[in-house]
Amino acid sequence: MASFKLKFRPSTTHDKAGTLYFQVIHRRSTRTICTDYHIMPKEWDGKVSFLHIGGTPARQAELQLIVSKIQWDTKQLTALITERELAMVEYTVDDIVSAFRRLPQCQTWFCFIHSMVAKKLRIGRHGTAKTYRDALASFVRFRGGEDMTIDMLDAETISQYEAWLKGKGVKRNSSSCYMRTLRTLYRKAVEAGLATDKDIFRYVFTGFTRTAKRAIQLDSVRAIRQLNLMDGSSLAFARDMFILCIYLQGISFVDMAYLKKTDIKNRQLQYSRKKTGQSLSISWEPAMQEIVDTYAHLTVGSPYLLPIIMKQDGTERRQYERAEHRMNRNLKKIGEMVGLQVPLTTYCARHTWASAMRDLGTDLTIVSKGLGHESLKTTQIYLSTIDTEGVVKANRKMISQILK
Repeated sequence: MASFKLKFRPSTTHDKAGTLYFQVIHRRSTRTICTDYHIMPKEWDGKVSFLHIGGTPARQAELQLIVSKIQWDTKQLTALITERELAMVEYTVDDIVSAFRRLPQCQTWFCFIHSMVAKKLRIGRHGTAKTYRDALASFVRFRGGEDMTIDMLDAETISQYEAWLKGKGVKRNSSSCYMRTLRTLYRKAVEAGLATDKDIFRYVFTGFTRTAKRAIQLDSVRAIRQLNLMDGSSLAFARDMFILCIYLQGISFVDMAYLKKTDIKNRQLQYSRKKTGQSLSISWEPAMQEIVDTYAHLTVGSPYLLPIIMKQDGTERRQYERAEHRMNRNLKKIGEMVGLQVPLTTYCARHTWASAMRDLGTDLTIVSKGLGHESLKTTQIYLSTIDTEGVVKANRKMISQILK
């Protein structure tokens, strides 16, 4: 039966880090598997042929990460040898080494998530990439910047992370969002053979809790529309974009930012949702055109319908995000002007449209279709509790309520 040992090769230069390697032995034949793990001579315990964890806290974290990688490699080598022994097939030491080198390398958790972010960016899924980045940034802060192998993740670590989020004042739904994102990434790592599934998210909350109502009443929408704001001001622009979001069936701000002039044909606006790729069609009404005409002078020469993305230079996503931050700051001021008790944001427009449709007696299937939801369950979350022509009629009724 083949065996293997962890060995340390000191550097030929004094006081330089040496290299760890595996020595594989089978039937008097010996082969070497080199690693990229480097330690100082004083960090190697020759009596037990393993690392000695010491030094500064930062160095201890680095050494612990190396230990985790070694444990992963050890498990893989043991599995390769055991598999061949149980099958009772002839094999050589070169077979073991070759099989080990074909295995995916032990990735760290942080590096794996970075690779998933890069993958999403390559296929244009910028929203998902941002969600992954945000979850990673939060987990990095929890770990104090200390990376770990994916196989080191366990239920206790995830439970500690949830407690840390709570201690930082993160709301339960936000915490749940981080957990669901990390769970998705963990499952991808398991599918890629980088970890074994240990059901590590079984003790943390990954659901939804009822939140404060985000929708506002139509009389508040009318009050916002009728505010006397200086033409061309940032407040007026934020107000007009908020109203337009509602007119456009609660369109998400990212989708509105990317609308093109060519998306309007034969009095129909047709676009695809950035989040799901689903195609939506909205009847183009005079009230919508009136707002677009107000800012038409700012989009001369631009393919975009609205002056949110101003340049086509590869920074479109950043322009949209900055514009949304500015708008939300201004919308909060506008909400205070009309006496709202909840912070006004671009997302309130989507909830407001859905709630207004419900209050006007619109069938839930029509509301769901108008929002571009794939299930009624998602729409019910918006409302806290199917035909295209039906959506058009319902939306016109809602706009007339705002304009009256």
